[in-house]
Amino acid sequence: MLDSQFQLNVAVRPYCILLLLISLSFVLLHTLLFSYHYYVNELPFLVRQLFDLDEENNLPTWWSSFLLLNVAFFVLVSALTKHDKFRPYWFAIAIGFLVLAIDEVAGLHETFNATIVPSWALYGGVLVAVIALIFIPFLRSLDGRLALSFVLSGVVFVTGAIVVEILSEGIDTDSLAYSFAVALEEGLEMLGALMFLYFNLRQMQSDQALRLGSTVD
Repeated sequence: MLDSQFQLNVAVRPYCILLLLISLSFVLLHTLLFSYHYYVNELPFLVRQLFDLDEENNLPTWWSSFLLLNVAFFVLVSALTKHDKFRPYWFAIAIGFLVLAIDEVAGLHETFNATIVPSWALYGGVLVAVIALIFIPFLRSLDGRLALSFVLSGVVFVTGAIVVEILSEGIDTDSLAYSFAVALEEGLEMLGALMFLYFNLRQMQSDQALRLGSTVD
């Protein structure tokens, strides 16, 4: 008879630190390239496009999508280990991060933004508020520390994805200030996703839902 159980070993802190360092490297490369472009010498578009956090189908875009897929996968694993009435919330979170990962490479919100007035970010803010209200029972079911950690992760992510997006709308897109705003926006999004991933992995470790690596703090 086949054993249906499986074991996944993850060294939580080293793994998350690696993801963080790579994310910071993309933000730093974007900032340095555009600083050089505007202050020193104009760079070819293809060079800037390769590491531009505001462009699609480039290295930072695929990396952001990979991060979000990481979160979606581990939240899905968490959902599969739950057996209470709040299990659907975990599945909903996993689906939400999957949609965000698809959006990174498919540019769904950019397409939506091109067809509406005002900016999609305003509609996104309303959607986030509605989702937050729906998830109040789920958050109340969690340990207080974990719930606060998840909320903090969401605040960081939404600050980048929506707040910075709205505040930067009046900035000339062909300026260093706009490039800095993009770096802040994308950096906060990646940080928020990484925070959620880290807190979820630590909780999974605590619940023994996964047998995580021995390098734990």
